Amino acid sequence: MLKLNKEEPNNVLFNEEIKNAFLEEQINKNIITVETSNSYKRIFIKTSEIEQKMGKDLNKFNKEELEAVLFQFESKSRNTIESYARIISSYLHWSLQKGLASVNVLSSFRPVDFEKYIVNKEEYITEKTLRYYEDGCVNYQDAVILRLLFTGVAGKEMSEIKNLKKQDIDGENNRLRLINTLQADQNGNPVKYTERYLSVDDRTIDLIKGALQDRIYHKRNGEINQTANNNIRPYTDLVNSDYVIRSSITNTERLNSQVDKFLIYRRVEIIREYFGIENLTAKIIQRSGMIHQAEKLIEDNQLTLHDLKIVADRFNVKSYHNLKGLLTIENIRKVYPGNRLA
Repeated sequence: MLKLNKEEPNNVLFNEEIKNAFLEEQINKNIITVETSNSYKRIFIKTSEIEQKMGKDLNKFNKEELEAVLFQFESKSRNTIESYARIISSYLHWSLQKGLASVNVLSSFRPVDFEKYIVNKEEYITEKTLRYYEDGCVNYQDAVILRLLFTGVAGKEMSEIKNLKKQDIDGENNRLRLINTLQADQNGNPVKYTERYLSVDDRTIDLIKGALQDRIYHKRNGEINQTANNNIRPYTDLVNSDYVIRSSITNTERLNSQVDKFLIYRRVEIIREYFGIENLTAKIIQRSGMIHQAEKLIEDNQLTLHDLKIVADRFNVKSYHNLKGLLTIENIRKVYPGNRLA
């Protein structure tokens, strides 16, 4: 089997003129957006090395060669590998229409067929496990991030979390006003955004209130202890602002600004390391939350398209089709065995 280079891709497309013609036509026909085309291009960048080694375009690959491509993605979830395959399939379908291919091998693939291409399958957590991690957080600032991700708050580059302010919290009605920044200027200020409202539980509201009251941030979840022989300060002062998630006071120029997405990822990483959890990321927490929401909707051991749409809407996923590989009865049964499932 051909091995893809683990280093950062070189951003070169194989048969670039044809790939760009495909992307441009999809945009012009309003099949995809310019932003979506960037996601497509990233997939083609990933496949370019194996195309170069084979000396031919994807649209000339047979089934075994396309299977090699799917294996080399080393995807940890069926949802992800299906998404990648759907992009490649759309390109093969276009190539077929243009007379550049003789067959679209992927058109005959069923959702269950993608199971074989998954490596090191993702392990999702229950809401009970999430509470255990939250209770183990010394800082509300950390615990609330876990809860927000699990309950459906994220947005583009974590903007719904970054933008969340005190005035966006309706504690009486358990509702959040969420701003998803779609575009920002050079100073990071939003110039285009969408707004939505999300109903949440008491636990989420309580953690948000705790995070707003935090004035200091204990380093490494309180593992650092100051002694006579250790001059390391075990905590930092937090910026005083209306944002729920705030950074430490280390740069006076950022005293009133929102945090960046990397701070959110770092805090999740701190919790992962503290508990010694091998597989805890923002994406895993989000997907675990989706499974939790889907489990509550199941009736008669069935998950309907309407149920998928409800979960997609809550997590601000553009298309419920993107959740079909994740929200399966099999996945839900693994996380919540016996819970209203046959």
